[in-house]
Amino acid sequence: MKHFFLYLITFLSIQWLFSSCHALVEDEFPDFAKVPVINGILQADSTFNIHVSFSANLSESAPTPVENAQVIVLGDNSSPDTLHYTQKGWYSSTRTVKAGETYECIATIPGYLPLSARTTVPEPTEIDSTIFTDLVGRSEDGRKVSSVEFRLKNKPNKALFWDFSFKAKGITNSYNYDTEEWSEEFRVWSGYYTMKAEQDSVFLYEPNPLQVFSNRKMTGNHHWVKFYFDEINIDFRPGKDTLFIELRSIDQSLYDYQKQLYVYGGGGSALGSAYQNYPLYSNIKNGLGVFSSFTVSRKDIEIKE
Repeated sequence: MKHFFLYLITFLSIQWLFSSCHALVEDEFPDFAKVPVINGILQADSTFNIHVSFSANLSESAPTPVENAQVIVLGDNSSPDTLHYTQKGWYSSTRTVKAGETYECIATIPGYLPLSARTTVPEPTEIDSTIFTDLVGRSEDGRKVSSVEFRLKNKPNKALFWDFSFKAKGITNSYNYDTEEWSEEFRVWSGYYTMKAEQDSVFLYEPNPLQVFSNRKMTGNHHWVKFYFDEINIDFRPGKDTLFIELRSIDQSLYDYQKQLYVYGGGGSALGSAYQNYPLYSNIKNGLGVFSSFTVSRKDIEIKE
């Protein structure tokens, strides 16, 4: 239970909403020993960025960054890379993360056992087809409901994990109040959507959130994923903006973390209506935190007039 409170507050940087409760929290919860924390999510084709801190007590508003750690990343096919401290607990490198490579992060903090974790950066997953249906029904408020289906390539003999998001991109006009001029800029924004697990046996057995899923129940070399959105779920101008799918191939540690985080975030309850205190996922040896990785694939949604 001690680790649950320490790590939850550290990774999520939760701040109390009511300042009047601050003194009460200090009185009722004892201070725990500081535990070192590593958080790093490697993205293929991006540079290395690792955050090192100490866990925070419930009476603190934020974790304490570690400024004197030695952070080394070792790749199976590359020489060791010592990251440089930048600011607020962040350590960075100019090297680029490579898909398919396995990396080990080792952080040494004076007075503590070395912290370590490993991740294998997934290869990207191809989306080869999309289907857009403009009108599949109406919401309770009478708004038009549309659907999108996309087909991803699966490898039945390999454990794969994904999460995806629904986005739009386009050129928008923005007004600069300093220069009193209008200008055009390229912008990407996210939309909201829903899924119906009962329509797909893969998602019927998938724990929430459904946008984070695996191929455990997939049998073929391809699988169709379907979701729904109504006309106010995304700010989209037909003919001007482009809708697209962003699919992240993630490692299992990021999958497990996001599934457990959903329980803590209040997205559901385990028994009745009471939330349960489960140990939040961590794959860091001699510490807390998450060291994981992902690779991004994108596919524009074809909309036929």
